[in-house]
Amino acid sequence: MPVDLEAVLGAADRLRGYERELLGSLVARRSVRSEPSAVHELCAEQLDRLGMEVELLTPRVDDLASHPEWCPPRPAAEEPDGLVSVLASRGSGPGILLFAHIDTERPDPRDGWNTDPFRATEIGGRIHGLGAADDKAGVVSVLAAARALVPHLEGVRLVIGLVHGKLGGGLGTLPAMERVGDVEVSVYCHPAETGLGMEHFKIATRGFFNFRIEAEGRRPAPVEIRTPNSEDPRQGINAFERLQGVLDAVDRWANREDLLCSVNRVSAGVGPTVLPEQAVAEGAVWFRRGTFAGVYERLAGVAMKAGARSTALFGVRSNPAEVPSGHPLVDLTARAVRAETGAAPRIYPAHVASDIRFPIRCLGAATVGFGALAGNFYGPDEWVDAEDMHRATRVLIRIVSAWAGHLTDGRPWSRIDT
Repeated sequence: MPVDLEAVLGAADRLRGYERELLGSLVARRSVRSEPSAVHELCAEQLDRLGMEVELLTPRVDDLASHPEWCPPRPAAEEPDGLVSVLASRGSGPGILLFAHIDTERPDPRDGWNTDPFRATEIGGRIHGLGAADDKAGVVSVLAAARALVPHLEGVRLVIGLVHGKLGGGLGTLPAMERVGDVEVSVYCHPAETGLGMEHFKIATRGFFNFRIEAEGRRPAPVEIRTPNSEDPRQGINAFERLQGVLDAVDRWANREDLLCSVNRVSAGVGPTVLPEQAVAEGAVWFRRGTFAGVYERLAGVAMKAGARSTALFGVRSNPAEVPSGHPLVDLTARAVRAETGAAPRIYPAHVASDIRFPIRCLGAATVGFGALAGNFYGPDEWVDAEDMHRATRVLIRIVSAWAGHLTDGRPWSRIDT
């Protein structure tokens, strides 16, 4: 059944005080990445009050580690079982998923904060506090939108996910995917990391991984006993020169593969006199097609053929995901943002490892990401614009309402083939 949009938007406008109060409660509850937290209890309570079926999820690391979308947490979570995510649903049939992450960065250094990081402090229309931007404002908008929508939804399945996503999503967003069920589309409510608020929204995320390449050399024998400066370097093998040859081969390969490969740290040798026997290069690859496993395998093959001793994959990694720009959800989102802000948003294509990749790749569900105007991500005095947080709530409502309206024509939107 179509949603009475004006009635729902009116209900949302009566929740401005609720939004500020809820953000204050969320900021006050410590939920730093990798640390066990009870913040999920507050979220579950809000959803339970709406009569939604609420499920608490804990990650099963042994099972997840073999998943093709797994990203090892960095740093590792000491007690992953303490990272509890919340999933709630209402209705039946193909649904729409609204999600956000509940964990934050660390507040260090504390002396850089001008306000208490665990207290929401409003200054000039901006609400400061740890996680205000990343991503507790998104959590607030999702919960406020659900509160306004639920009494007006009939014949529509709404799914809410409030997850741990800061550690690459592997310990929160990924395990939630197997419990979401059938959703046709999803929306990730998260402020734009560019700091431009709803001027930007995401429909794509680039693939990414870090790599390490090692090359081996050989020191020549010294002419004089235990006198390194008597060695003739022409009689040895310089590991750094060998590494240079390997990196040249990798660079040629990257150009052919139409991806971005950057070597960002190189080390070799123990001193200016001694020929280096070992050289190491570390770098990163950004790509839009394939998987990190497949792209890394090709990089490693090129490096080993060119003379590397070993290669390794390490750190953050993610597969790319993208929704076609002509998908109805993209147009619907742009129209919803414009209706609230008065300006057409632009697509931001350059973000890496966004959690929008999980519903796209795991569920084949078209997914967009957007959020309120916010700033000071990952640092002191993090903030979100209070009025824009409310606008984000209204945009979510417009998206859900328009999507529910499309269901009446009986034609499902296309799934995303990865």
